Amino acid sequence: MRTVSFSLDEETAEGIEILAKQSKVSKSDIVRSLYARMRLEKSLEELQVKASPLLEKLGLHTEDDIATYAKSKT
Repeated sequence: MRTVSFSLDEETAEGIEILAKQSKVSKSDIVRSLYARMRLEKSLEELQVKASPLLEKLGLHTEDDIATYAKSKT
């Protein structure tokens, strides 16, 4: 594992420390989890962009439309 050093404003640093204590995990685990969440969000955004033309073609504009469509295919 590699050690990385970076600067945080006081409020963010304190918030991470509090969250780590409350969650009973390390500060490194908090940062890793936040990074993983941001990567997932980015992947979902990219998937949404790629799926958009097909969804438009199918007339699916809302999450409810997609859920109804998915139920009809099962």
